[in-house]
Amino acid sequence: MKVQQILGGFLNPPLELIAETLDLEIESLQLEMVNWDEFPYKPDVSVRIAYNENELFLQYRVSEQSVKAEISESNGKVWTDSCVEFFLSPEGNDEYYNLEMNCIGTALLGFRKKVEQAVHAPAELIDRIRRISSLGESPFPERQEPTEWQITIAIPWESFFKHNLKPVNGKKMRGNLYKCGDELTVPHFVSWTKIKTENPSFHAPEFFGGLEFE
Repeated sequence: MKVQQILGGFLNPPLELIAETLDLEIESLQLEMVNWDEFPYKPDVSVRIAYNENELFLQYRVSEQSVKAEISESNGKVWTDSCVEFFLSPEGNDEYYNLEMNCIGTALLGFRKKVEQAVHAPAELIDRIRRISSLGESPFPERQEPTEWQITIAIPWESFFKHNLKPVNGKKMRGNLYKCGDELTVPHFVSWTKIKTENPSFHAPEFFGGLEFE
């Protein structure tokens, strides 16, 4: 997948401008892979991804049959809520970052080597990740009603705290994009690329897809 540069020369552009620019300039990517037969539900999820010299930009749009946001502390179990995720392997090996964020923007950020325990980013680093959700910032229990929501995220490159990342034209990395809801009434696990593991797990860098920065 090509990752396009936008808003070059802007230092911390407003999230509203980022969202507008993503809408106008970046084609959306549908998350359509249902990887495990026992979890067939597939919400409607699209993602736009772009970058500039200072930040990586993500915008998720979700339509699902229920929604939940109970986790409010950084590095908490956000995957139990209505959650979107982005995993990135800068070197294309079994080392990767996992950024997981529930629908009100509560974030978990970790660095992993496969089968080793995660190293989580400190709260002050997570606080620098800018986000705005159409569902606001306040936690709430599961709402069992069809809900559409959107979250726009700006991730400083310094957030990838084990690497010195400054993408340039032609830089290649690997990664995957996900939507889950482990403890919703109807759990689900969808992804960009197919995951061929026996049980639900997004921590499978061998199934990451290619990302090429333009």
